Amino acid sequence: MTISTYAALQTAVASYLHRSDLTALIPTFISLAESTLLREISIPETEASVDGVTVGGYAVLPADFCTLSKLAITYAGATRLLDYIALEAVSTETEANPGYYSFQNGKLLIYGTGSGQTYTLYYIPVIAPLSDTAASNWLLLNAPDLYLYGAALEAAKHTRDDEQIQLLTGMVGALLDSVQRLAHRKGLPMGGRLQIKPRR
Repeated sequence: MTISTYAALQTAVASYLHRSDLTALIPTFISLAESTLLREISIPETEASVDGVTVGGYAVLPADFCTLSKLAITYAGATRLLDYIALEAVSTETEANPGYYSFQNGKLLIYGTGSGQTYTLYYIPVIAPLSDTAASNWLLLNAPDLYLYGAALEAAKHTRDDEQIQLLTGMVGALLDSVQRLAHRKGLPMGGRLQIKPRR
């Protein structure tokens, strides 16, 4: 059986559980599994970008923002990538230099820009959770087994089945590690032959 949609996943979970009295709770088990899994997995190959203009030195994060890849501005006729700096490390020199940014109050503070500075934000979006209107996502297409056993683990917690909790916790942990490695590989370019170029 191919598990590539939300409906197919619910059927697969029901088949695994062999418990007709839990059928109505399966969407909840899937949602609970997602609350953990989607926090842990970042998918570099889904990188997106958005252009914007600063207001008071701030850039607004997209609604589906998960992880920042890079932040670029055009300044003095040249495009530059900005470096992250922690708020506690900011100095007067930093504040006057449009080469740094910090996270502050759910926004990006770009130092030395004020209002009207254009920027391009490259980021990895969150994985959208499954629903009746969102039948699939990257995680289900690439790791349906993780979804299945993650939901089954939540069912085992609900029924207080210690044996299944122990078994499934190990399985989910190993699968999560595997998916994180897969996501990393998919986000890397194909490697060519290593070449050593002489210094000129």
